[in-house]
Amino acid sequence: MKLADIGYFGTYGAVSTREVRVGNWSYFDRLGEDGDERIVYHYGTEMGRFALADNVWYFVPTSVGWGSVSDQQGMNKILANYGWRYRRNGGNPRYERI
Repeated sequence: MKLADIGYFGTYGAVSTREVRVGNWSYFDRLGEDGDERIVYHYGTEMGRFALADNVWYFVPTSVGWGSVSDQQGMNKILANYGWRYRRNGGNPRYERI
């Protein structure tokens, strides 16, 4: 599995009910009555969640992590198709809608 695959759900939605590791990144899918979600972690720090609403997956940022280059590179790979970018210029890590 590639890092970018964390943000790919295909036509089936969240399917893993166990932690899946991709190097120093991991995710956990929570399937529930309130809706499905995928929680993304980097070195154990929650970076964001994907939530399913009306059969469409949306990204919800929850943390900028440590603001490292690897946070930025990883999240930008994961978020390539969701209209978000992780930026850290000027020493100010943040998510931006594009």
